[in-house]
Amino acid sequence: MAKLDIVGTVTESYKGAWSHFGDMVKLVWAPVVVYIAANVLHSLSVQSSTAEIDPSDVEAIFQASWGWQAAAVTLLGLFLWPIIAVAWHRFILLGETSSSALYFKFGRREARFMLTSIFLSLLVVPGVLVMVVGAGTALAGFAIPVGLVLMVAGLAYALRLSLLLPAVATDAAVDARAILDATQDNVLRIFGAHLLNILALLAVAIGFSILVGIVALVMGPVVGVIGGAVLGVFGQIISVAILSVMYRDLVLSGQSAASPPDSQVH
Repeated sequence: MAKLDIVGTVTESYKGAWSHFGDMVKLVWAPVVVYIAANVLHSLSVQSSTAEIDPSDVEAIFQASWGWQAAAVTLLGLFLWPIIAVAWHRFILLGETSSSALYFKFGRREARFMLTSIFLSLLVVPGVLVMVVGAGTALAGFAIPVGLVLMVAGLAYALRLSLLLPAVATDAAVDARAILDATQDNVLRIFGAHLLNILALLAVAIGFSILVGIVALVMGPVVGVIGGAVLGVFGQIISVAILSVMYRDLVLSGQSAASPPDSQVH
């Protein structure tokens, strides 16, 4: 069974984003602009509603910041993200580009991608619920370690089954058992690749934040909101690339090796 190259996976993902930057912008600029605009409008609304609130009143500031506008932006992002992710998965794995200057498509494929993403995020919920509910009871000593075990197990399965996302994006067979089989000896390597990516993104974020902070001093705080949104989208795009490389190296390569020579695609 193939062993995931942690450093190679992350390096290829960053190099690919850099070398295909033009293709990336062409594919995702429309949903990204909508996402950034929504974040800017929400930020301006929050600034307006919190202008007269005492800075020490944390609860009031929190309530003003997380109203229906925040829920709307979150919901919008839930629908925009599959458009971006599916397009980038298909570019990496299929070489698919768009002939149109405006790519903004949410169809059945994107809906399946969104539902799969929600399913993966729910895998850690049982463990969290056990810890939260049990923490304030007499069973806390039992509930917290059990909840922690459930949460770690859920996270491990979520990391492995996240390779369902490239399959959904490329209209491949969605076979959870095949994904689990292909990743059973690579759990720590998959985790390591994501951890390395987080460290790399932190380094990028520090440098980018310094630059954005300097510009914001001249052009205003809205630049910081735009910069934060752009950085968030960049991080997600790199994560998509990492999943694509993992899917290619662990799942697709295994399928090719298992196929008889006359059935392989040349």
